Amino acid sequence: MTTKKRLALAVSGGVDSMVMLHMYAHGSESNDFFVVTVDHGIRKEAGDDCRFVADYCKKLGVECRIFQVDAPAYAKENKLSLETAARILRYGVLDGLDCDFVCLAHNADDNAETVLMHIVRGSGAKGAVGMKAVNGRYMRPLLDRTRESIEQYAKANGVPHVEDQTNSDTKYTRNFIRHKVIPLLAEINPAVKENILRFARNIAKDDMRLDMLAQRDVDKVAFDQEGAYIPVQLFCGDDYRLLDKVFRRLGVHCDIEEGHYQAICDIAQKGGGKQVHLPFGYVAYNDYDKITICKQAQRADLDFCIPFCLGKTVTPLGVAEVTQSKVPDALRIDVSKVPADAVFRTRRTGDVFTKFGGGTKPLKNYLINKKIPERKRDELLLIASGNEVLAIAGVEISEKLRVTEGDGYFFRVSPADK
Repeated sequence: MTTKKRLALAVSGGVDSMVMLHMYAHGSESNDFFVVTVDHGIRKEAGDDCRFVADYCKKLGVECRIFQVDAPAYAKENKLSLETAARILRYGVLDGLDCDFVCLAHNADDNAETVLMHIVRGSGAKGAVGMKAVNGRYMRPLLDRTRESIEQYAKANGVPHVEDQTNSDTKYTRNFIRHKVIPLLAEINPAVKENILRFARNIAKDDMRLDMLAQRDVDKVAFDQEGAYIPVQLFCGDDYRLLDKVFRRLGVHCDIEEGHYQAICDIAQKGGGKQVHLPFGYVAYNDYDKITICKQAQRADLDFCIPFCLGKTVTPLGVAEVTQSKVPDALRIDVSKVPADAVFRTRRTGDVFTKFGGGTKPLKNYLINKKIPERKRDELLLIASGNEVLAIAGVEISEKLRVTEGDGYFFRVSPADK
């Protein structure tokens, strides 16, 4: 026996979504569904549209939930287009619904427009595929129906709807494509929309095969709560498909474009330390043997100087431990060789380091040779005397603290909450 699924119908009040609602409400199957309508805060009439949907749902005996978001404010705060801001906030609402599937009212004409928009933006095969009838928990039950057939259904069944005045405003990309570009292309070939969709179906077949190959590489990428770590050997030219899958794993499904992918591929071919700033606060770093993609961290003020002592010392970087007890990830040092003026601190301009085994060089050069990412260097806890660095927690000790007699002490830094 098939388990009954609970559906959420995203209804704006426009003809497409109202027809979808009517079909579910009058379908032969007993569907367990409710309606969601979102006021994006873009139009003064949006509140009326939501009430229109709610009133029709009441007439049908269907549950209706109304949500309000502020797309203009979100767009301004995050420097996004109004269309993008509205989409992000709308999907934020839909993603949080207590249902098995969310039904969207996109139709075949919408799909053709989407494919064309993606091509114009320079999308690869992934964008040229267009929308899917089922994508995760999102369903598009009208995707095979043309806009004309939907309007005919509405007329034949007396389905009420509202007209969104912004649908005719060609300052929005989709409307420009719909009202300006496609009609011009139809003068060349009246079947332009059907041909665009045929093109998308053909691309989808190739895309599926390429996806299988890209997934093999994604399986070699490490992920954690901080971000993604891509081995540089996986970059062979323009690895856009690999990067697309990585960003989707990070929860970024839009606004990462070809230019961003190309910039990441470029730094992968260069030396360590290069970086690329990306949308949504992400940064890609060349960390020598890998490309790290993570949120840009706010740097704290780590200019401190605390006298060296045995035992545990609380610092802004954590707890400095100098103990005779052997502890994991610790460096072994001879505390009898630590000068009286030694301190715990972070790196400073002019620091030098005598590496284990001999050879003094600027600390910066040593850290570069050790392939320590630049953004991590200011977070290294040091034992230092003047400009002489004697130990770098988690990295190395200076030749000057080499243990030559006895067992020595162990030095490490651990989180302050431990």
